[in-house]
Parts: sequence; C-alpha cells; structure tokens
Amino acid sequence: MRVQEKANTMKPFGSRSRWLVIVLGGSLAVACLAAVPGTSADYGRVSGTVKDTEGNPLMGATVLLMGPLLSEPVSVAATAERVITDANGKFKVERLLPGWYSLKVTSPTRLPSLRNGIRVAPGQTARQDFVLSDVFAPVRFRVPEGIVTTWGDDWKWVLRTSASTRPVLRYRETAQSAPADKGAKKCALASQRLIGMTPGSAHGDPLAEDPGLGSVLAYLRPISDDADLLVAGSMTSNGIEGSSLATAFRRNLLDGNPQELAFIMHELSYSEALPLPANENRANLGRAQGVVVSYANTRRLSSSMTLTTGFEVDYLNSARDAVAARPRAALEYQVTPATAVAFRYGSIHIDGENTLLDRIGELNAFPRVTVQGYRPKLEKLNHAEASVDRHLSKTSRVEVAAYRDSFENTAVWGSGPPDAVAFLAGSVLPNPVAAGWTMNAGNYQSSGFRAAYSRQLGNRVEAAAVYSLGQALAANPALASNSGLKDLRSALREDRSESVGGRVSARVPMCKTRVTASYEWLPHGRVTSVDPYGEASLGVHPYLDLQIRQPLPSVSFIPAHIEALADFRNLLAQGYVPVLQSGEKPLLLAPAYRSFRGGFSLLF
Repeated sequence: MRVQEKANTMKPFGSRSRWLVIVLGGSLAVACLAAVPGTSADYGRVSGTVKDTEGNPLMGATVLLMGPLLSEPVSVAATAERVITDANGKFKVERLLPGWYSLKVTSPTRLPSLRNGIRVAPGQTARQDFVLSDVFAPVRFRVPEGIVTTWGDDWKWVLRTSASTRPVLRYRETAQSAPADKGAKKCALASQRLIGMTPGSAHGDPLAEDPGLGSVLAYLRPISDDADLLVAGSMTSNGIEGSSLATAFRRNLLDGNPQELAFIMHELSYSEALPLPANENRANLGRAQGVVVSYANTRRLSSSMTLTTGFEVDYLNSARDAVAARPRAALEYQVTPATAVAFRYGSIHIDGENTLLDRIGELNAFPRVTVQGYRPKLEKLNHAEASVDRHLSKTSRVEVAAYRDSFENTAVWGSGPPDAVAFLAGSVLPNPVAAGWTMNAGNYQSSGFRAAYSRQLGNRVEAAAVYSLGQALAANPALASNSGLKDLRSALREDRSESVGGRVSARVPMCKTRVTASYEWLPHGRVTSVDPYGEASLGVHPYLDLQIRQPLPSVSFIPAHIEALADFRNLLAQGYVPVLQSGEKPLLLAPAYRSFRGGFSLLF
C-alpha cells in the first residue's frame, strides 16, 4: 500500500517536470532565433556628402562612425568604422544595427566636424551632410547687421616679375553681382587661390610696363560679409630683381559705395648695356624700386548719379628719385534706363569684370620708366573726356566720346644696335623684355573724339569696333641720319591721326576654347597710339593680337580650375618705322613689338 501511494505521489511531480523542461527549451529556442542575423530590413544605413564652404565636394575626407551609443554603457560594446569619401565627396556605411551613432569628419587643411545623436532605424537611411571650413575660418571677422560701416572690400597683394599693370588673363566670364538688398545680405564672397605662369601684361592698360613671362601666386580671403583681402605675387626668371608685391583692401561692396586702398612695391631690373657717363652709378640706374599707393571711393549720390574719386601716387627710387601724383574722378548720370552720360578726368582706370584675375592686374600697376638727362622719369597721362553711352538693344550698345589727353615723358619703344642710340645717351633705357630700348619722347597733347559699337552675337560670340581721331607722334621721314639731332623728340612730330580697331571673342562649344582676336590699324609712321583710353576700354591694341585660352580637364587630386593660355602680340610684325640710320642697322621705332608667350593658371 505504501509503495503504491508513493508511486501515485511521484506521478504528478514528473508531469510538472516535463512541462517545465518544455517551457525552458522553448524559451531557449526563441532566444537563439533572436540572436540569428536577420534580413537587410533589420539593418540601417548612413550616407551623406562632405563639401567645403564654396559647395565643392571634398574627396578623400575621413568619416569615422562610432556606435551604437545606448544610454546604458554596459549593454552593447561600442564599435567604430572608418570610410573615405569618393570623388564626388559622398560616403555610405551599410548594415548597421539600429541605435544611436556619432560621426566625425576630418580632412587636411580643414576644421573637423563632430555630430552626435544620429539615429539609425531598421530598413532606413540616415542622411548626414557636412560642410568643412578651412583652417583660417577662426580669424574671419564678422560684422553685425546693425553696424553702419564696415571695413573692407578688398585687400590685394601681387608679387610679379616686374612692374606691370595690365592683367594677363583678361577675358573671363562676368561674375555674378552680389545682391544689394538687406534680405540677401549674406556672405557671397568666397576664398580663392590662383597659381600660374603668365605671359606678361594684358591690354587693360596700354601704358603699363611689360614684365614678360613670370609666375603668379594669389590668395583672396573674405574678412567680412562685404569685404575681402587679396594677397598675390609674381616673379620673373631674374628672381627678386624682377618682382612685385602688393596688397589692397576693399569694403562696402554690398551697399553700392565700395572703397579700395592698395599698396604695391616693385623691384625693377634693367640691363647693363646703357652707355652711362663715368661718374654715374650704373648699378643704381640698372636697378630700381617702385612704390604705388592708390585709393578709390565710389559714392552713389542718387538713384541715377554715381561719383567715383581717387588718386594714385607712384614713387621710383633709382639713381634719382621720381614721383608722379595722379588724381582721378568720374561722374556718371543715368538719363534713362538705356542712356548714360559720363565725365572723367585724371589717370586711366578701366573698370574690369571684378574677377580675381582682373584685380591682380589692377594691383600690379606701374608706369613705364624712361630717363631724361640721366634722371629717371615716369610716363604720365592725364585724360579728360565726356561720353554718351546708349544701349540700342539687349545685345548691342554704342558710345560716343570727346576727349583730351596730356602726355608727359612719353615712352617710345625702339630696336637697334647700341651705336644707333649712342646719341640718345641720357634719354634711353634698355628694355630686356622687348629686346630693345625705351626712349623718352617728351611731352605732347592730343584731343579728338571716339565712336565705339559693341554687340553680342548669340551666347558665344562678342564683337566690338572703335574709331578714334586725335594726335599721335610720327617719325619725320626727312631725317635719314642722326647728324645734328640732340634728342628723339626732334626726330618726331605730332600728326593728326585716325585709328580703326575691332575685337572678336568666341567660345568653341565642345572644347570650351576661348579665342580672342583684336586688330587696330594706325597710319604708317606712327610710333604712339591715338587713343590709349579707348584701346584699354575695348581691349584692343595696335595691330594684330591673338589670345587662346583652353580649359584643361580637372585632375582628381587637384580640386582646381586649370587653364592654358597662349598670347600672340603684333603677330604680323607691323608698324616698325626706320627713323635714324647709323651703320648697317637703323633705329626702328614702333607703337607695339612682336611677342609670342604662353602660360597657365590654377584657380581653386
């Protein structure tokens, strides 16, 4: 009986044990199945882009992903994964466990960026875009919106191989103007850097010294919402003996009243072929230092009237000092939306397209240097004109102007052996860049008028034509020898002259090549231009000039716009006038000399 009771009491206990084992086994199976990796719908992804402040993608940036970061630090061990952005600045990390993550993005010469609290959900992609500032961002000055005045619209520095004024790469697409309304008054300025080899001065100023082939380095840095700072420089093959250094500062760019202050230093070098008296210091006259200080202020007097004033002071430190002060003023009145009247006086100042290349060319400005009685002189032009500009349509305009020019210490280029200019000793300087001589032709005045017409043909072709009437220096054909001559001015005379010029600029659609050709005809025997200001305003030069600019394919590891440049000046070698016969070779004078040069630029 006891044995049977014992068996009966054990039977319900065994049944409960079996049910307990079944429940525990099922729980273990469910836990094991939960630990098995799921499908792609159970994972999340993180993707995004990395760009700079100008919107350019940053290739090779390092993206460090850390997580999952849960509230309990002991729940899941932290993990990390590192990826690199592609050529488009994009990155993507897949098969991530749901949770909270952190992203850290780093790139050379850029400030790192860290972002926490990024939630990754199953089957979804968390999009994260980063903008990295450069390492100079902490030194940027920001001006509050309520401030009435702000320092700065442009600091420019230029280091060039010699004293040159004209920008080398002059044909560039028109930059978008900054919005003037307060609602859009945000920092539209962007940092730019330029490295290149330039083929000399361009046609922005026909009276500027030509430095020849040289390297250029420039850096443009905004310092406030409406101001920037430009530092640039160039150097020729002569090294420090042919270089320039400049800086310029601009402000009030967005309110329509810009101001600019510039300071430029030049190191000039001349050859030793100049015949100097024994008591003169050849080294002092063969090398010189130049300093330029310029200031410009534009003030909008009313909705239709604008006044621009400024000055430029040029100083030359050579065997003797030379100083030239040149004020300038311009008053423009908008009569109707299609018609404008302007009055200008003072030194030549051509308003460019306000690109980085234009600004470098404007800074690298120094007048041509001559000597008179072994004293260095600076060429000077005072220009006064009244003009009417009328837009005939959206693509064409016409300009008519009456002008008067006053030239001092006119520089004339010549070519010939040293004995041909021996009688000009004390009034001639070697010009190594042009393989000739620069002679002082004295002073003269010119007055006349100019008519110009420009038209845009489609989206890729621009054309312009100009006619000018005024005085120019011409060789006296009656002089065949230098007997009895005391200076060059006595071998030249002022002649009433005409000039006709034109320019065509076209862009090839497929290869994006920009070809610009210009030609200006002058009567035979002229050794100076008729209307220098008209030439500079339309970008023409005496005789045939040709410029070819070719954008090159971008290199993956160089985020820059690369462009090659070929420049041909006086391609047909026209305008050479024999003036004086001395020995076998005569002295040739010309308003422009022949040159073939090439270069490149990297803008990033």
